[in-house]
Amino acid sequence: MKSILKIPFIILLIIIPMSFVATAAEEDLNAKPAIWSIEQDQSKVYFLGSVHLLPDDVKWYGGTLKEIVEEADEVVFEVHMTPEKQRHAQQLTLQNGMLAPGDSLSNYLSKDEMDFINEQALASGIPPASIINFKPWFASVALSVSTIIREGWNPDSGVDKYIEKNIASRDIKISALEKLEEQMATLYDHPLETQAEMLRDTIDQLKDIEKVTLDMIDSWSSGDEELMIETLIKPMFQQEDVYQKLLVQRNNNWIPVIEELLTKKQNTLVVAGAAHFVGEDGVIKLLSDKGYMIKRVQ
Repeated sequence: MKSILKIPFIILLIIIPMSFVATAAEEDLNAKPAIWSIEQDQSKVYFLGSVHLLPDDVKWYGGTLKEIVEEADEVVFEVHMTPEKQRHAQQLTLQNGMLAPGDSLSNYLSKDEMDFINEQALASGIPPASIINFKPWFASVALSVSTIIREGWNPDSGVDKYIEKNIASRDIKISALEKLEEQMATLYDHPLETQAEMLRDTIDQLKDIEKVTLDMIDSWSSGDEELMIETLIKPMFQQEDVYQKLLVQRNNNWIPVIEELLTKKQNTLVVAGAAHFVGEDGVIKLLSDKGYMIKRVQ
């Protein structure tokens, strides 16, 4: 069966999107996301595949993961999103997310597709008069994120934010795998026709939003690597340019950063979108190919 979980919604597992909940007791956990580790000399580096938004009823923080976070000397996110970086991300979005004067989103979609976009935009509180000026990539992400929030997913319950708030009161170094500008470019640095294909995928997903979100949560919360490959990685092969920029290039760029972490005499937790760690082009396979001994700890 052809998977409906294509690139726009997978972005929720690999790109940070534009209240803190109580810690669950281990017996209350209903999700155990995959965690890997490398131990080398006096260095331990753990890898946690994340989801950047989650429903509040998904209880994943406890047990082994809680211990890892509490023992960490440094936590590394894709990008450390400070308030200053949030403002910069908004600036980059406006600079790279709007069509040129005289152009229109309707130039890249059929009438039926555009009618559906306008309907979804209204439901999400986005004026159709505004979204008509969005580049397709921006329309895709805006509709994906706003719709999934309407479905009950909470940005404040996402893995990255939850862990960052958990360590805020401790003297822990927070660092990043990449620069914000590099991350944002993986979304907008595509031809408009490629972006339009992303948006068409989003339209398909929005028509079956409940299945899409359930598939995403099931694959992540199970920690099943084969299921994550089937759900998160294989659908991306249909858009090779996006797959290369969004995953493959970034994964390879992160390897030297991770190798530098392995020279530190400390415990380090690396938190990045779940899709980055699995598959033939995933970070875990890349590190294994370089001779590192990888251990699955959850």
